[in-house]
Amino acid sequence: MTSTLELDLLAPTTADAVIANSRAVGPYLAGKADEIDRARQLPDDVARVLRDAGLFRMAFPASRGGLEMSLEQQLGVVSRISRVDASAGWNVGVLNATGMYAGRLGVDAYAELYPDADRPTSGSFHPRGRADRVDGGWMVSGSWDWGSGSQSADHVLGGCFAFENGEPVIGASGKQLVLGAWLPPESIVFAHNWQTLGVRGSGSTSYSVPVPVFVPDAHTFDREAPDDGAKDPLNKSVHIAFFGLAGVAVGIAQHAVDLAVEAVRGKRGPRPAVALDSATTQALGGILADVDHLYAGVTAVARRTDEILFEAGRPLTGPQLWRMISTQTTATQVMRRVVQTATDLVSARFLFDDHPMQRVVRDSYGAVAHVGGRAMMHGFLAQAVVDADGPGLLLDDLDDAAAAVEAAVAAEPVLG
Repeated sequence: MTSTLELDLLAPTTADAVIANSRAVGPYLAGKADEIDRARQLPDDVARVLRDAGLFRMAFPASRGGLEMSLEQQLGVVSRISRVDASAGWNVGVLNATGMYAGRLGVDAYAELYPDADRPTSGSFHPRGRADRVDGGWMVSGSWDWGSGSQSADHVLGGCFAFENGEPVIGASGKQLVLGAWLPPESIVFAHNWQTLGVRGSGSTSYSVPVPVFVPDAHTFDREAPDDGAKDPLNKSVHIAFFGLAGVAVGIAQHAVDLAVEAVRGKRGPRPAVALDSATTQALGGILADVDHLYAGVTAVARRTDEILFEAGRPLTGPQLWRMISTQTTATQVMRRVVQTATDLVSARFLFDDHPMQRVVRDSYGAVAHVGGRAMMHGFLAQAVVDADGPGLLLDDLDDAAAAVEAAVAAEPVLG
C-alpha cells in the first residue's frame, strides 16, 4: 500500500499546494485505475490519498478559513485527475462540492459538522425525498439515486420536498421548498447497485432512509435558493457546485488524444522518415486542436465567471449563469467527437480489456449520461440570452458589450 508520505504530498493549506498534489498523485492513480474500476468506488487507500492531497476541500469559504479556490483552479485539478482516471476525477468533481455545502450552514452547525475541512460530503437530489416539519426540524425519508462518492464521504445529503401539516411548503423561489438535508449516517442504507458501463469507480450507488429520521433545521439548506450576489463567492448560486464536472469531460478527451498519439507513433515505428497517410495525420491533428480549444474555452469561461463571483456584491446574470452551467454540455459534446476519432486511430485494439482505450470509451459514455452534459442546457443558455438586453457576447459582460456598441455608434461620423 502506498502511503501519502511516499507520495511526498504537501500539506493542503494553500491552493498552490493542492494543485501541486494533484500533479503528484497522477502516477499513483494510474497504477490504481484497474482497482478503482473493479471496486466500483474509491478503495479506502485511494480515498485517503485524495483526502490527504486536499482534493475534496478546494471549495471551503475563505470566510471560514477555507481555501476558496477559483473555478479555474478547481477545473484544472479535476481535468488533471480525469486525464489519468475519469472515475477518480468524478469523485473529485463531486466531493469538491463539500465546501460549498458546508458554507450554507450556520456558525454552530458548521462547527459541529465540520470541525476541520477533511470531511468529504456527497449528496443526491434526484429523486426527491420527503421532509415533514416537526418541532425544531424535519422528519426525513426517501430514496436517492446517483449518489456519487457517497461511500467515500463522511457526510451524505438528501434532497427533499418540504411539507408542513401535509401541505407543500413554498420556498423563496416561489416553488415548493427543496431542502438539502445532512442525513444521520446510521440511518442510511446503501443499495450497492452501481453496475454500469462507465465511470464505474465513481461509486454512484443509490441510497435510502427507509424509516423517517429527525434532521434539525440547522442541518438543512434551501437547495433552490435564489442567486445572491451578497454571499461568499462560491455560494452566490447553488448551481456553482458541480462546475468542476466539466473537467471530467476535458480529462477524458485529453486521455483519448494521449492514447491516439501513442498509437500513431506506433504505426510510424522507429523511423521518423516514414510518412504517415494524410487521413491519419489530419484526423490526429483535428482532435489535438479540438482538445486545445476545448481546454482554452472552458478555462476562459471559468476565469470570466471567477471575475464575477469574486467581486463582492456582484451576482451572475442569467446568461452568465447558464454560460457557466452549459460549459459541461459543450465539453461533453466535444469529448464525444474526440473519443470517436481517437478510437478510430487506435483501431480494433480498444476492444481488448487490457487496452486503456476501452475504459476511456466506457467512461465517455458514463460522462454523457450525466444531466449536465445534455443538449437541453444549451437551450436554457439560448433562452437566457434571448430574454436579456444587449448582444449575446457571453465572454464579455453584456453591459460592457452594449456600452461598447453604443460608443462605436456614437463615434460614427454624421453624414449630411
